[in-house]
Amino acid sequence: MDNQVYLKILKCFGAKGTRFTTEDLARELGTSKRTVYTYFSSKDEMIEKTIDFVFSQIIQSDTEILEDAGLPVQEKIRLYFQNIPDAYSIGTIIRHMDDFQRYYPRLYEKVNHHLDRIWDGVIELVEEGMNRGELHKVDTVILKLMLNETLKKLLDYEFIAGHQVSFESGIKAMSDIVLYGLIKAEPL
Repeated sequence: MDNQVYLKILKCFGAKGTRFTTEDLARELGTSKRTVYTYFSSKDEMIEKTIDFVFSQIIQSDTEILEDAGLPVQEKIRLYFQNIPDAYSIGTIIRHMDDFQRYYPRLYEKVNHHLDRIWDGVIELVEEGMNRGELHKVDTVILKLMLNETLKKLLDYEFIAGHQVSFESGIKAMSDIVLYGLIKAEPL
C-alpha cells in the first residue's frame, strides 16, 4: 500500500485523534469512502496498520545500522542515536494514547509494546560493547528505563512546549549525555 495513505491517516489522526472519520480520510485522499474500504475493512484496521507503518519505518532504519558488519560497535551506537524517528508520526500516536487506552485497548498495548522495544537494538549493542571491553559497564535495565522515559517525555507536546525544547534537540541532548557523559576527561 502507498505510504501516502498512512501519512494521510496520520494527518487526520493528528487533527481529530481517534474521532476522525472515514469520510475525513476520503476527503484527504481525494477519493470516496467506498475506495477507502477497499484498503481497510474497519477504522480499527486503519489505525493498527498506521501504527505498524510508523514503527516499521523506525525498525527498518535501525536494522540497517545494526546489521552493518563494517561498523565498529561504538560507531553503530552513535549512528543509532542519530537515527531520529519522525517526531510528527510517532508523536501523533503518543499524543492520543489516552484515547487508545479508552477506546482501543488492544492498540494501546501494541503501541506500548513498540515503545518498550524501541531501544532494544542499542541495548544489545551496549551489552556487546561491554562484553568486548570497549564500553564502560552500566546497568542496561536502568539505561533502557532512562531512554524510554526520556523518549516519552520528548513526545509529550505539553512537556516540549513548557520547556521550549524541540523533539530533535531533546533527542540530541539525551544522546550526547549517554554517549559522552557529564564528566570531562582529565588532561594527560
